[in-house]
Amino acid sequence: MRLLAPLALAMALGPAAASVITFDSYQPRHEYTSTLSSDGFVFSSACDCLGVDDQVPQDLNGNPLPGAFNGTASLLYSRDPLTIAAEGGTAFFLNQLDLGLSWYVPDADVGMRILVTLLLAAGGTEVVGADLDRRYSTVPVNREVVGVSISGGRGFGYITLDNLVVDENQVPEPASAALALLALVGAGTAVRRRPQASA
Repeated sequence: MRLLAPLALAMALGPAAASVITFDSYQPRHEYTSTLSSDGFVFSSACDCLGVDDQVPQDLNGNPLPGAFNGTASLLYSRDPLTIAAEGGTAFFLNQLDLGLSWYVPDADVGMRILVTLLLAAGGTEVVGADLDRRYSTVPVNREVVGVSISGGRGFGYITLDNLVVDENQVPEPASAALALLALVGAGTAVRRRPQASA
């Protein structure tokens, strides 16, 4: 019985498992909108300038442009702010995300600061900044949030976003939290029922 409660607690909480949102399976590609959903998250921008693309940045004639590209699909947007939230508005633990300059960003904008504003699950906000160039920069976050807003980084052109790393088990889901509580109650009951040693 003494082993049962810790085992139930471990099963309820589980190991910290990371999920990576990559946009690789998102369809349709090359169509732009103001809101899209992928892997349980909603991404929104202020205009129909948000989409998922899987090609090297190009000019209007199809010639390659310099810009962050890792050979896979990524999210692109050109109007601030880009907002990110879990479907249903639930809190999530965001480890990090990759951001870079993409289509049509002029050379003068390379090195501009991007601001990632976190709406913290515990209340309040926090801002994380990074200077962007034409390669992906990993922006560490490591916070439990209910929303993210991204702005800046260039005066003109597109930002690309990829590889959002989210800890699935950092905060137990309601069912897991209930199971964990049940395990703790069981552990307490087992301790209380332990026979007392005779003096």
